[in-house]
Amino acid sequence: MARMAHELTISGLRGVPHGIRAMAFDFDDTLADTLQARVRALRRAFEISGITSVDLDAFMVAYRGIPLQEFFETYDGGRGKELGLLDAYRAAYWMQAPGLVRLFDGVSELLDGLREAGVPVGIVTSKARDIVVEGRAAGTLAELGELGLSWLAPCTIGYEDVARHKPHPEGLERLLAMLGVRPEETLVVGDSVADIQVAQRAGCWSCLAGWGVPVAERQLATATPDVIAEHPLALLRLPVPPTVASSAAAAP
Repeated sequence: MARMAHELTISGLRGVPHGIRAMAFDFDDTLADTLQARVRALRRAFEISGITSVDLDAFMVAYRGIPLQEFFETYDGGRGKELGLLDAYRAAYWMQAPGLVRLFDGVSELLDGLREAGVPVGIVTSKARDIVVEGRAAGTLAELGELGLSWLAPCTIGYEDVARHKPHPEGLERLLAMLGVRPEETLVVGDSVADIQVAQRAGCWSCLAGWGVPVAERQLATATPDVIAEHPLALLRLPVPPTVASSAAAAP
């Protein structure tokens, strides 16, 4: 029997996550649909570098969850670094006209619901958090502002904030300290194997953001999440500990 879009599919052995007091999200393909903007920028970057034989669909799958900074530097045995692919991509991506990036359906309602319930929320992304490209503010914080989510900026950990990147849990551990929560109280939501591995290595609960990754690209044999959510609002079905809800109700 097919499951309803707003239900959670249990895929791990621990059952439905419980005792959740905080949530940590990836950004691209989890909170924000940036695919169109990334594909355009990748195509332009390869064109500028004179590379015409790239299968963009395969490329997007290959670097899912991996920092582009690292992927471009190692591309084609280091040729990507020599050609300046990262700089070409950054310029192509961040100088595009606004409007190509949007929130996935249900994300705004999910975040509003979590705030109302008093559940702390943060972001751990492999994307740069706050950079300048050709004199223009860029990075995750710039896109959060465009999407009306600047309130998440203080609890956003980006590429430049850590020495060890996903799937190492350094960034997530920093976020947990900022939010003041324990790993076993935190659900990590992301679209990639790296996100699931980060959660597991930090001792958190994990959720695959099914709405941001096609079924054919779900590498569940590599890393099995505790649950899969096909729609953001499914996460509001998780029970909130009474102390969290009561603290939110008592807030001025």
